[in-house]
Amino acid sequence: MPDQPAEPPQMRAQPFTMEHWGLTLPDVDATPETANGPLDEHEQRLLAEAHRAVDNARTARWMLGYSLEVVRRRRLYRGDGTRTWEQYLQQEHDGLSTSEADRLQKTWRLAQTVQKELGRPLPDSHLRKLQPYAERTSDEEAARAYAELYWAHQAGGVRLVANQVQQRVKKAVAAAKGVSDPAERSQVISAAWTTAPDPVMPTQRTETTPEQGGMPRRSPDPVDGALELLNVARQAIENATEDKAARKARSSEEAQRQQDAIRRIGRILSKVKVDADAAPDGNVDADAVDEDGIVDAELVED
Repeated sequence: MPDQPAEPPQMRAQPFTMEHWGLTLPDVDATPETANGPLDEHEQRLLAEAHRAVDNARTARWMLGYSLEVVRRRRLYRGDGTRTWEQYLQQEHDGLSTSEADRLQKTWRLAQTVQKELGRPLPDSHLRKLQPYAERTSDEEAARAYAELYWAHQAGGVRLVANQVQQRVKKAVAAAKGVSDPAERSQVISAAWTTAPDPVMPTQRTETTPEQGGMPRRSPDPVDGALELLNVARQAIENATEDKAARKARSSEEAQRQQDAIRRIGRILSKVKVDADAAPDGNVDADAVDEDGIVDAELVED
């Protein structure tokens, strides 16, 4: 009897695909002559569809954590009855580490809560910095606080970065050090977040003039001028690290060299002191520096 053909592998349920998407490529590229002025209704819909892909990718991140928790708690990973959790992650999730799987399961509830509060998903880097706040209060309180900070930055035309979330969370959490009662600790942290010394609303972007070639207007204080230049450099580094084409072409050795260089700069900045006749001060927030003296991946913003 001839061998029976092997059954085709079972296909997974399909994720967000082009068939579900309302974004199409034009036959001819738009030019400054054919596309100018405010977006019309059709263009606004296309832009919304483009943004939908970004939000879908971020939403899928916390949904992965949710699905991993379902698989683990129901022991669906066992397959034929012998497969372990580690083997499941290796085979079905391209070698996802158990520590990363644990982190995704730990954070998906906060990510979902923030998305409901904010109306859009937050970046994974922001989620990691916000987690300590949620652990000491609640997901709902952390989501409210994050949304407040996010919209304040949006109103000022300033992009909120993960390091700013981290600094504010550290200050709020530090205020409740030694408070054991959960309800009281949550109240102290929430109050510290609201009444933090630094304003919720960040400093507006500095104006530029043609004479300065598009650089920020320099402050009379040379330290402020240097900080403005540092902020420009930080923004340039952030934009460069988000370049997908460069990331694909970059070797792991080059990435490590660049990361080490950024950390060296952070260590140098963390040691800089600014003196005044009245009282000494520092231009780098100590809370933004990790315990081992390494500044978080994003350089400190004043």
